[in-house]
Amino acid sequence: MRPAGWHFVASYFDAAYVRGQGDFLRMLKAAGFEIVLDLNAAETAAPGRFGSAVSKLPWGNPDRPWLPADFGPGRNDDFCKRMADFAVQNAANAILSPTHIVGDEGWHTIDRSLCERLRVELDRAGGRNVAIDYSLIIAARDLREPSRRAAAVDGVTDLPVQNVWLRVSGFGATATGAGTRALIEATRSLHDLGRPLVIDMAGGFAGLSTLAFGAVGGISHGVGQREAFDLADWRKPRGKGGGSPSRAYIPELDRYLDEQQARAFFAARGTEARFACNDTNCCRNGVDDMVENGHAHFITQRSRQVEQLACVPEGRRAEHFLLHDLDPAVRSTRQAAKLKFADDGVQKLVGEAKSRLTRLRDALGALHEADAGSATHGRAPAFRGGHGSGGKITAIMGRVP
Repeated sequence: MRPAGWHFVASYFDAAYVRGQGDFLRMLKAAGFEIVLDLNAAETAAPGRFGSAVSKLPWGNPDRPWLPADFGPGRNDDFCKRMADFAVQNAANAILSPTHIVGDEGWHTIDRSLCERLRVELDRAGGRNVAIDYSLIIAARDLREPSRRAAAVDGVTDLPVQNVWLRVSGFGATATGAGTRALIEATRSLHDLGRPLVIDMAGGFAGLSTLAFGAVGGISHGVGQREAFDLADWRKPRGKGGGSPSRAYIPELDRYLDEQQARAFFAARGTEARFACNDTNCCRNGVDDMVENGHAHFITQRSRQVEQLACVPEGRRAEHFLLHDLDPAVRSTRQAAKLKFADDGVQKLVGEAKSRLTRLRDALGALHEADAGSATHGRAPAFRGGHGSGGKITAIMGRVP
């Protein structure tokens, strides 16, 4: 499942759910995929997450969220040892460092210390080949503000980490045009760290644009979920989740439709010819496969979007993205918005897609003009899986929740 070119696929697992996914993880590992583990340390200190599945981790606390005071001298000294043992036992190629939300008082110094101690414990546990990536969990407004951004990454260049992951609250698949441009510009300022950047929970054209405009060298998100991040969900008690309905990904709309919406959308004249997947290697049965095999359809289409970007020289990727991805999508949504759908909800979402993509195109077009070829480009992450991969790499990292 690794296409030719500069594009590779890694699999990202939440530590809290690894136990039930062991067979799948081992299968991917044997196939040569890179395995990245999120240790879920930040969730153990979040009021809305500490009591979830993360409470059962060897470093979790089911009674209350961890506080900075819990990591004073002589307290939780074996925290990193438990994490290192877990990473080695689960054959990880890389793990995200145990960090916490930027701006939460008292954590930054502790996070840097935990990262250094984790490296020592990994080496002791036989995990010298397990890489550590730094995880920066930050609100969009803090990333945009120079002094807060600088404080958030203070000391990171001295840590034993390979990549820096950005999980930005307020950014994701449905980000506005203005918000996407602001994030790209703010993220470029992190190129001075000298580490490849990976943006996490960033789906849709907004996520792809961070690759196209050189802000990051990798993106990570799930399949139809975890394509955006909101810290508000971490700061309040968590409600009960529900199952995910079957959904079809429509690339030209940059969004998903549930089965009922998809049927109503494709019932309108002309929509099937223009919007249905006509790739027989992906959806042999057209709309039916888009809905019934929605995950496979999405993975195929997103992988191709990334691969196409990867095959374009980095100095021309922004223009390529505007001309070959965003412009056709804007034209398609404008055409779709003129149609009459039997479902008022579908009529509304098509109109919203047209407005959002038009504004995204306007904002990114203006950014491209302002760049005038002068923008810096983030380094691409190196592949750390079982099969060597040389040359320049652009990565998509798929979350496995």
